Order: sequence, then structure tokens, then C-alpha cells
Amino acid sequence: MNKRISSVSVSLERHQLSRMLFAHALVVSILCFAIFTGCQREETEVLPARAPDQSIPDQSNPEQSTSLEKQSNAGGRSNDGTAATGEPGGVSGPSNHKQPARAVGRGQRSADQLREAALQALGNGQDDLAFECVRQAIRIEPENPQIVFLFAMVLGDRHRYAEAIQLLQELSAREPTTRLPALGQTAEWMVESGRYDEAELQFRSVLTEVPDALMVHHRLGQLLLQTGRRTEAAVHFDFLSQFGDLDHEELRSLLIRTQAFPGDDGVTRFDPLNNLAMCRQELADGKTAQVVEVFVAAGDANSDAEQALLARLLAEQHEFEDVRKWIENLEMAKAGADGWFAKGCLALNDSELKVAVACFCQTLLLDQTDVDAYRMLSRTLELTGERTIAEALVARAGLVEETRRLGVELVGDRAKDLELIQQLAQALMKLNRPMEALGWQTIGLVHAVEAAVITDTQAQATFETIGRQREQLVKSERHRVNPEFVLCGLGAEVLAPITKKSTE
Repeated sequence: MNKRISSVSVSLERHQLSRMLFAHALVVSILCFAIFTGCQREETEVLPARAPDQSIPDQSNPEQSTSLEKQSNAGGRSNDGTAATGEPGGVSGPSNHKQPARAVGRGQRSADQLREAALQALGNGQDDLAFECVRQAIRIEPENPQIVFLFAMVLGDRHRYAEAIQLLQELSAREPTTRLPALGQTAEWMVESGRYDEAELQFRSVLTEVPDALMVHHRLGQLLLQTGRRTEAAVHFDFLSQFGDLDHEELRSLLIRTQAFPGDDGVTRFDPLNNLAMCRQELADGKTAQVVEVFVAAGDANSDAEQALLARLLAEQHEFEDVRKWIENLEMAKAGADGWFAKGCLALNDSELKVAVACFCQTLLLDQTDVDAYRMLSRTLELTGERTIAEALVARAGLVEETRRLGVELVGDRAKDLELIQQLAQALMKLNRPMEALGWQTIGLVHAVEAAVITDTQAQATFETIGRQREQLVKSERHRVNPEFVLCGLGAEVLAPITKKSTE
């Protein structure tokens, strides 16, 4: 298959690799390259050779390799399941002070040879052997940034995240050139160990310095999605859509930006990681009463996003006095689409029609896939006599709902259904969401090649055409959201009732 088409297939199957290998395996080669090329170290004086029993045997000798693996299995893990290094504190890593490199005696391997052996062992799935190799290497050259980084990676592979994170943090403090790779990798480990807020800060720190780091946009978007902050995740996925760098599941998440698809828990790789994300999934599965009960019981312990979601659920149940209580305690700058929707419902109930229109418009500017907000805005405009726009909003709601219906179907056995994908791309074009449409066209193209519906040559020509269309849209800035289109012709002045209040 042509290289370009193959690269698309690889992108679409990225999630399968991440399940198989562990998160850092996707970026380890890039990170190590950045460190290996960016870090320079000076040779220092040598000490007497290490004891013979600490050397690594010749990998070409099967008996010696097997013997070492047995030693690694014994020494790498203690009886209680923790890693044993033979050093105080568990990790024989670098200290805060420079130490001279140690000489290598006859028959012993150098630190670089041990590092290479560790990398090879990792590639072969020999984790204990890799641990033993890199542990010996770091004893020889404890300040070598390449070895320290690799040692941290091996520790992370053994789920010793706290130690691995500490090693990279200390390394980046000593070696500024390792800072960005260290931030990215420690963020991955923070996600794995449940430290989601810290991981988010790490990812954002990288993007502050390298705004176009596509992999970081992927990882931050995925983290936000899995922690229930779906509209924030969509910002990063929208950015990636400019490059045609979204896979099936990332594109699918853009079809329903505040809520979740029913039945998605365990179906996609974006399983909920916290209470907010789990509650969004429960709502999608029809368990509204249970979610309200959980939020009410939590009280002030709810996050801003959870308070906003509770206010929305109460508004949908017409519990407006309770809505008023939660809205009063909510900072609207952090309320998101849920909070503005709830405030709009409250204003409509209080007959503050202009405020209600402004709130529902703000909801849609944050989430143009919010079908309920379109319908509530239409209902409010009917009360103000704007029937033409109200009718247009109802039609828009129907088209958005159609894209969401197609999104529900594009999972499992039907994920590669070419007819569904074509219908979705056409609907997205009508909604003035061309980058998403082109993304789905690319995915359909790959599936068409796999199914032998078109030839490689035909696919290549179409792929290049899609690329040119995407490039032209970005250059003309027509890929950006058009607020007036989203609001079916309503201008910025409709937001005045809420923008004035926010400045008072």
C-alpha cells in the first residue's frame, strides 16, 4: 500500500498500540533521541574496576543469559513483590553530587554497552534483564543523563512511578535540555498513578513552550475527555483536526462534546477516570436520578464542573429554587456549557427572556453539539417573536442530532461502515464543520482500501485532494467556528445581557 495511505492506517490504529505496549512506549524513542542528542557530558577520572560478579554476561551465550535472567528475577523483586536493588532506599540512582565514572575491567561491559543491552532487553520483553542491565550501568555512570532517563523508564515500566518521576525531576533540574521530555514522560506516569491534576499541569507546561506538540495535544485532550471535561478536550482535538491527526475515537468524541454516548463505558479506550466522567456516562445510560443523588450528597465537595452539571440536571427537572442555589455559588467563568444552560433555564423560568437567549447562545458557543440548548433557544425566541430564527434553530437541532445518532452507531462491528461514515461527513459539511468532515472522509478512505472497494492509486489521489482541501481551509481560516452560523444568524449583541453583568 502507498506510504501515505499506510501512515493514515497507522494513525487510526494508535490506540491498539497503546493498549499493547504501555503509554510511554509510543514516545520513548522520541524522548530518548531528544536526550541523547541534546545532552553532552564530560568524561571524568576513573576508579578501580567493579567486582566481577556485577558484570553483565555475553548476550551471545545462552547459558549466561539464562543465568542472568534468573538472577534478575531473584534480585529484581523481593518476596513481598517490591523491587530490590541491593542499595539503600531501593533505587541505586544518581545522587545530587557529581561522581566520577568507574573504569571497566577486562571482560566487563561499559555503561554504554549496558545501556544498549537494556534497550535490547526491553525490546524483547525481558523486563527483569533490562532492569539489571540499566541498574549496573547507572552504578558505573550515575550522572549520565541517557542512563538516568532509561533507568527511570524501566522503573516506570515496573509501575514504580514515584521513583521514576523523582529521577526525571532531578535530572531535568541538572540538565535543562531534558526538561521538556521529562515533563512529558512524568505526565504520563502521573496519569497512570491517578495524579490527574498534576499531569494536566505538566502537559500544559509543555504546550506553553511548544504549542504545536501534537502528541501532547493528543494526551491532554484524552485526559480531559476521560476526566469529564469534554468541551475542553474538544479544543485540543479541534486543533489536531487542522493536521488531519485525529483517529476514529477522537473524532467521534467531537460529535457530542458535553455529554457522553450511551453504552460507551468499556467500548472505547476513553474509559472514565474520575467521578465527573463516570457521572456523565451514567447520565448517557439513563441513570439521572442516581447521579443527582450522588452530587447532592457531595454538597460543597463537588468541583465547579460537577456543580454546573448538577444545576443543569435540576433545571431539566424544573427544580428552579435548587438551581438558583447552585448557580449563585458557581463562578460562571468556570461554569462551562452545563452552567450556562442551567442559568438560561432559570432566566426563562423568571421571564428574563433576553438573559435566557444570551445564556443559551453562550452554551452553544461552548458546545455546538448541544441539541437541548438549540431547542431551548428556539423556544425562547418564539416567545420574543423571532419565529424565523426559532424555526432555523429547530432544523439545526435535528441535523446535529442526526450526527450524534450516526456517532452512536459507529462503534464495534459498524465502526468501518462506509455508508454511515459518508452520511456523517455530509452532515458535518452542512453544519459547517469541514475539518471533522474531512477527518471522517480520510477514515472512510482507509477502510475502503482495506475492503478493496477502491485501489491504492485511487485512494492516493483522493487522500491528496483531502490534504489540499484541509490546507486551503486553514490558510483561509474557514476552519474556525463561525459564531453567527452556529447561532443561525444571531449576532454578538445577543450576548450583551450577560457580558454587561460580568463587567459590573
